[in-house]
Amino acid sequence: MLNIRRYTKFGLCFAFSLGLSQQIKAQNLSFHDAYNKMYKDNNTLKAVNKQSETQQYISKSLKGLRFPSVNAFAAGMVFDKKTDISFNKYRDGFASFINLPNPEILGDWLVPVGKKEMAFGGFNALWPVFTGGKINAAVKAGEIENLIASQDIESTENRLISELAQRYFQVKLADEALLVHKQVLDGMKKHQYNATKLEENGIIAPSEKLVADVAVSEANREVLSAEKNIKLARTALANTLETDEVNNTLNTPFFTNITLNNLQSYKEAAIKNYPELKKVMLQKDLADQGIKAKKSNYYPDIALFGQTVLLHNDPIGFGILDSSREKPWVVGVGLTYNIFSGMRHKNEVKAAESLRKSIDFVEAKAQKDITTLVEGFYYEIQKSQEEIQNLYVQEKLAEELVRARTKAFTEGLATSTDVVDAENGLSVIKLLILNTKFVYITSFASLLEFCGQSKDFLKYTY
Repeated sequence: MLNIRRYTKFGLCFAFSLGLSQQIKAQNLSFHDAYNKMYKDNNTLKAVNKQSETQQYISKSLKGLRFPSVNAFAAGMVFDKKTDISFNKYRDGFASFINLPNPEILGDWLVPVGKKEMAFGGFNALWPVFTGGKINAAVKAGEIENLIASQDIESTENRLISELAQRYFQVKLADEALLVHKQVLDGMKKHQYNATKLEENGIIAPSEKLVADVAVSEANREVLSAEKNIKLARTALANTLETDEVNNTLNTPFFTNITLNNLQSYKEAAIKNYPELKKVMLQKDLADQGIKAKKSNYYPDIALFGQTVLLHNDPIGFGILDSSREKPWVVGVGLTYNIFSGMRHKNEVKAAESLRKSIDFVEAKAQKDITTLVEGFYYEIQKSQEEIQNLYVQEKLAEELVRARTKAFTEGLATSTDVVDAENGLSVIKLLILNTKFVYITSFASLLEFCGQSKDFLKYTY
């Protein structure tokens, strides 16, 4: 009985520990977790995917231009009276010619050519077999638009990874900055305590104690300000993640282990992979198809056509159809050729060619702008690497200075201002380290975005 109780107790403790562990784990939010949530829930990404899907259907619909169109038709009509043609005057003339005294003996020469009620139905078909390249250009243009839409998806995904890096590590920056400000506040409170004791013993002047009081007040103000910065940063992150709020602990740390390739390789990658540049190149192809479409107006349009009437009550008239069982049909070839359009076609071709040339200039400028941005981010990363190493050295000196001045103050060899300045100096360096790490990481995310390699950023966040 005792063993059962012991094992039951062990099982309950294990279950409680496991549940607590899972709860603690659930409170953490890694960068990968944030990325997966953003990829799943972000409405901007959903919208651009739907736009791409729309373009895919448009592209498929354009391929239908190559096939014949078959239509069913039917009509019913009612006239106010029958439509007949009378030949009685010719009958009377003939009777006179043969000296027949009563022409009516020959009967009524009235020929019915239509009924008061008419109805018919059937099928017709039209199949363009030559359009001078219009259809091919339209189909190709649809395929290019489809590729452009896919580049929009990639561009949006890359931009959102950069945005997520910006906002995720902005929260990390705000969280760790708050810790620095709290450390400063703790240090100032200790200094205030020491100053109070020294003043009570008449070792320092009241003004020295007042400096400590002001330092505590200022440190407390900085803590309150840092807490508000956290709320703002978390609101921005929640917006990217499409959630109401983010209360999780962000457990992906700042990293400084980036290995950069040479600058030229990043420039070449940007020109080759950056989605916005690839879209410009696709726009060139699209403009080429526009030129072909305009030049096709110089060629005739040739189409096969056919029509059959399956149901009727002699809608053609003139006695051609004597029975509703007859099913008339017609097939043929049609040709349309524009002889003169007031120079419209010529000017449309020139406009399309001018548009194509303008895209070349846009591409050249875009490549220059993008490679300049890549160079800027590249050097920003290098500069941040160097600054972080230098700031670590300064941090050690600042920590030693705080320790030395705090000890000197308690021995009456330093002023209260000396201690406050040392504490503030240390906090400034710590905040600079955090901010430089933030710039380092976000610059790297932007560099990869413009190189079309944003998903490589995820490798550094495991």
